[in-house]
Amino acid sequence: MEALDRILSQVRASGTSTILASNYKCEKCRDTSWIKGKEGLRRCECYELNHIERLWENFGVRIKDIKLLRDYQPYNDLTKAAKDKAADYIRSFEEIQGSRENGFALLGQPGAGKTHIVLAIGKALIEKKITVVYMPYLEVIKELKALAMYQEDYERLLNRYTRAKVLIIDDLFKDKVKKGRIAAELSETDMKHIYPILNYRYLNYLPTIVSSECTPNMLLELDEALGGRILETTGKRFLQTFKGDCNYRLRKFAREGNE
Repeated sequence: MEALDRILSQVRASGTSTILASNYKCEKCRDTSWIKGKEGLRRCECYELNHIERLWENFGVRIKDIKLLRDYQPYNDLTKAAKDKAADYIRSFEEIQGSRENGFALLGQPGAGKTHIVLAIGKALIEKKITVVYMPYLEVIKELKALAMYQEDYERLLNRYTRAKVLIIDDLFKDKVKKGRIAAELSETDMKHIYPILNYRYLNYLPTIVSSECTPNMLLELDEALGGRILETTGKRFLQTFKGDCNYRLRKFAREGNE
């Protein structure tokens, strides 16, 4: 009770005084996470954003340390196209977020900087006060499988990704691809965990950003319904597939070997 009274006092003070406002991380709520409005107290937008930041850090990603899109250096036509499409997506997000084609996907060859680009998109959207949830595919699927016998905990975790305003799925189906080919099929267990996430988001027009070593054809081969949903939500505008000479690690190795 004392804690609530203290918060209320801070909220009241924030509405009547502007002294030292710059000393707070959030000037709107003065770090209380509450704002007083006409209908009473409500959560400040910083509360959800701080929560999202902690979720990212659970996977070892600090949002403030993510490289910006401008730091991505293209080295051929495909990587330049990927950067341009990412910039277009960020620029157009408010306009397209409720449309059918509101997703973004970078597919194909590893080593092209797919994770750099999708994380940069996430950071840019968060800076616009849009909540973005990060889902590294292998880690999250492993966690969901571990919670499968605990329904309440399982559903809470599943809903985090199913209902996120914007979701980044990094390295989708990573365990199914080897050397540019499908190495394993999607099992019933795999489908049990990933299908509800992608299907719900598709049906409810929730933007999903994907990186994967799968090509479009490989996504369709693994599961035509899921692959089709991903490709439909990106359209050609927000889909880029890497192939050929896009692995910057191999390019660097070859270049150093010729010196």
